Amino acid sequence: MTIPNTRRGMQPLRALLLVAALCTVVSAQAADKDTARTLPEFPGVMSIPVGKNLNYGGFFKKHQPVKIVFGVSDPTGQMRESLTNASLIIRYLKDRGYRYHIEFVLYGKAVLAADMWNQKYGGFNDLMEALHKQGVQFRVCHNSMYTLKVKSSDIHSYMKIIPAGILELAKKQMQGYAYISNR
Repeated sequence: MTIPNTRRGMQPLRALLLVAALCTVVSAQAADKDTARTLPEFPGVMSIPVGKNLNYGGFFKKHQPVKIVFGVSDPTGQMRESLTNASLIIRYLKDRGYRYHIEFVLYGKAVLAADMWNQKYGGFNDLMEALHKQGVQFRVCHNSMYTLKVKSSDIHSYMKIIPAGILELAKKQMQGYAYISNR
């Protein structure tokens, strides 16, 4: 009976273990790529990294969906701040797999930003469209449209016209939405 040289006998075993280990690493990396969440991009909104240890202690995990309504009456600074805040909120919640319902209520002069032909206040179109693609709803006040002579045919197709912006804000608050005005 011959006893194999242990050094030579171990080489195929080491090679097999090395191949198995590499396959496991490659498989794990592929699985990570498949399960990794792709965070949405929002035009003009910088990405702010938030570490997993910086959180709300599981509050939003327990209280889903997160419900927020933005009331916007100013088509300039307030609009920009509200759209930016919604973008950052969505990135945070999506990164953690949390569900949300976010709605914008445009009333007062903010209805001018809903007019797809308005060049003065049309600078937010791409960002509003990107938010809508992430499930954000936009509501436009008919009263303000009438006062400012904005035609319903000029409103972006993904936006819904409602009778009164203020009543929509009241309705959403009664439904448990957190109201944000960014004034």
